[in-house]
Amino acid sequence: MSEYKRDEEFKVKIEELKKKILPASTALILTHDYPDPDCLASAFGLSHLLSYWGVKSTLISFGGFVGRAENRAMIRYLNINTVPFVLTEIEDFDRILLVDSFPGKGNVSLPQFTPIHAVIDHHPSKIPDDARFFHHIRTDIGATSTIITRYLLESDITINKDLATALFYGIKTDTGDMRREVSEFDIECYKYLFERIDHQILSKIENPDRDLEYFRILHRATEAAVYFDDVGYTHLGQVTTPDYVAEMTDLFHSLERLEWMICSGVFKCQIFFSIRTKNGSSAGMRAEELAKRLKGSGGGHSRAAAGRVPITKEQSNKSLDDFVLTLKEVFGVGDQEAEKLL
Repeated sequence: MSEYKRDEEFKVKIEELKKKILPASTALILTHDYPDPDCLASAFGLSHLLSYWGVKSTLISFGGFVGRAENRAMIRYLNINTVPFVLTEIEDFDRILLVDSFPGKGNVSLPQFTPIHAVIDHHPSKIPDDARFFHHIRTDIGATSTIITRYLLESDITINKDLATALFYGIKTDTGDMRREVSEFDIECYKYLFERIDHQILSKIENPDRDLEYFRILHRATEAAVYFDDVGYTHLGQVTTPDYVAEMTDLFHSLERLEWMICSGVFKCQIFFSIRTKNGSSAGMRAEELAKRLKGSGGGHSRAAAGRVPITKEQSNKSLDDFVLTLKEVFGVGDQEAEKLL
């Protein structure tokens, strides 16, 4: 049976978090607007931790919705209860916590100046000098689910099968099945959880039924795919959920000729984009630069990143042209003509 080594930093951080949260009767746990498995698992695990500490009511919420079939299956099969942010009242909660996200980055539907009590994340973020909230940002760790798993283990809390399956899947997806951004903590938690998950449910989550829209998007992505040297790019047009952007990026990045893959799609007057690289180390920086040039927000890790930029309906074609031009400049292929990828 896989064991784990206790860690002094996590022990200290848990005590800091406990002092910041307690006493409290109600807590709102927010993820970014379109949560992925790491978001959902982290929030699920944190809600268990708060309940163990005596917080009577915890609510998991996000400003957008869950679009990807695997993520919807995860919520359904693991009984992760969530409520849309528009149906919540901030005043109803004693504490507000963010997981796998950071305030002010444009991907959390939280009114400006809302008091936040805790942020737990693994994405690079600059902590304000006057920050009064608890923060534990571990950029060396591949998934926020790993951080939350450590919190539960250090607190001697039993991790049941549903929670173990959620946390395992969160770690697995955010590290690309242990192919990127992996630390010793990720490997240790991955092994520990593997022996405690419900493998049948995990299989159902990873192999969900898909609607026709998925195959329409896949066809559209294939038709639009181009490349510049070792940089691939495809635009999905209007999408019903931003999740398709990341999903197609992962799929097309497996092509052997590509080092980089970028995918974009339009959703609610914004261009959402996703970036993957096999061996590079600057995906997050390039996403941030690309978004910043177009007055949007972006960032991420060395090998996986994402962002969004605003557009107007009246100038949507020009906005997309500007996006592609800026993308080529950021990736150093501005003088190259696009060639069909497939």
